[in-house]
Amino acid sequence: MSNKLHNFCRKFFSDNIYGGALIVLSTIASATTNGTTHSISKSLPPMEILFFKCIVGLLIMATIYRKSFFGFLKTAILPIHAAKGACGALGNWAWISAVQHLPLAESSALSITSAFFTSLGGMLLFKEKFHLKAWIAIVAGFSGVLLILHPSQKIFSFYAFLPLISAILFSASSLFVKRISQNDASQTTLIYLLGFMAVFALLSQAHTPWVLPPSTDFAKLAIVGTSYVATQICLIEAYTYAHTSFLAPFKYARFPMNILTGVLFFAEIPPTYTFLGGGVILLSYAWLIRVEYLNKKSK
Repeated sequence: MSNKLHNFCRKFFSDNIYGGALIVLSTIASATTNGTTHSISKSLPPMEILFFKCIVGLLIMATIYRKSFFGFLKTAILPIHAAKGACGALGNWAWISAVQHLPLAESSALSITSAFFTSLGGMLLFKEKFHLKAWIAIVAGFSGVLLILHPSQKIFSFYAFLPLISAILFSASSLFVKRISQNDASQTTLIYLLGFMAVFALLSQAHTPWVLPPSTDFAKLAIVGTSYVATQICLIEAYTYAHTSFLAPFKYARFPMNILTGVLFFAEIPPTYTFLGGGVILLSYAWLIRVEYLNKKSK
């Protein structure tokens, strides 16, 4: 996304609202990634799926920025990019494994705890001002998640812990953006993220026989890579301009999106508690947006 778009949006919205809208857009792309991954053969190892996802993403970036691609490779903070890539690779391994074996609604509900980790990291690492109203929205949204988890019988299974692990790792990866954005463009951030994750995925499979994807999965892997790039572009732009603590509640939007994907494409009908919790989550969004809008208007 260009600086022109950001500057245009600033005339009407604060940076936080701009970032929040991008987070919601990222959840739509993310639901596409998750739903497609959910349908990929379970015989395909998670790190192999990640490798193909990253290669497709790099090809897309090289096509879009074919005239300036190599220019974006210039950076003075390569170790930080590598650390972000390591967090992204491990987080993707945990998340892909969970999505392959758990219903989309359940895995999404468990991963939503990343809002807490991201907000806490933003305040501790970047000294972002503590906003009580933002935390109220986070707690309200998380109470909606607890409503949804109430009837779950799988919460203590091995796979149920993987979304929690991915939440911590993805939060760490998101927090790196604040540091990286001080030096590098968002395109550089994404190219190195995809590159390092591909390398880590390849190394992790070095001593494991590769599984040839079924012919029906090649198109799905292309969709996964494309939607993942769209997700990351929105996330990087959002975390570059907005406060991480404010953005946290908007991550809950991935939950109703994944519910919808599960219902429409996999006939995974959630219980009544899921819809009650989803209503609470959406109300927390609306309240937080109103508070931010009034704050912007009063300045």
